Amino acid sequence: MKSFLYRLLYKVYQFQRCKAMKNMGAEPHFIDLDGISLFYWKFPGNPKDPLVFLHGLLDEGFSMRRIIKEVLSEKREIYVFDLPGYGKSQLPKIKYLFQIDVWADLLLEAITKLHLTQITLVGHSMGGLISQHIVLKSERDLIRKLVLLAPGGIPHPDRERMQRILFPKSERDVTDLLKFLYGAESPEPGLVLRKTLVSIWNGWENLFLQENTIRRETSIFHGAAMKGIQIPTLILAGDQDEITPPDTMKLIHRYIKKSKLIWILGAKHAIHLERPKEIANALIKF
Repeated sequence: MKSFLYRLLYKVYQFQRCKAMKNMGAEPHFIDLDGISLFYWKFPGNPKDPLVFLHGLLDEGFSMRRIIKEVLSEKREIYVFDLPGYGKSQLPKIKYLFQIDVWADLLLEAITKLHLTQITLVGHSMGGLISQHIVLKSERDLIRKLVLLAPGGIPHPDRERMQRILFPKSERDVTDLLKFLYGAESPEPGLVLRKTLVSIWNGWENLFLQENTIRRETSIFHGAAMKGIQIPTLILAGDQDEITPPDTMKLIHRYIKKSKLIWILGAKHAIHLERPKEIANALIKF
């Protein structure tokens, strides 16, 4: 009963988020991929220079709103996906589907079906890891540039500790996770929101993803295979980030030969929410 109530409350939060996105000029869409439906927001603009955004773990497309608000003046066509199994992009309760590379296949199919070409692909954290998979799988003219925001791609040196942090089991764990995400001031969610997040973040969807990723770590995380990414790549990372720490960002930069690494000083992991203007400025210049 409690789980149903918390999911209902989460639906209310999602409704409020949808209203905010529509107020920014976004159009809600679903795309059918042979029975699997993916949700995305579309901001109308120049179709010759589209931006595609992919969010991170325990998140949804709405989290990219602050960066998008800063780049709307560029009048570029913008697509913001809810990753499979997140937000409005629901997947059936089939364990096999909750895998990073499977999601990359689904998103690549969606991008192809939307007839997008020469896109700039922007991914935060897990979305950055998925973006790498997409680039390595895609045709040469599909993605023109890659922007990685605090990206995954290399196993964390303290994996077990990160698992405990990224999959909070209690209200206190939720608060601790937020401290790892935000730099200067970590938000303090109210009691109801903390309980809702614990319930949602411990759903079977995230459990499936966690188990599949741990079991297939060597094929999910690219490591040196990132050398196959041959397009211009911009990496933005917080120098205080403990989830995707500076040493791993430097290694990713070293692997991707056409990459540029920019540090967001004083920031932790949620740079897309804390420093949207800095990221948008770097994105526009890139």
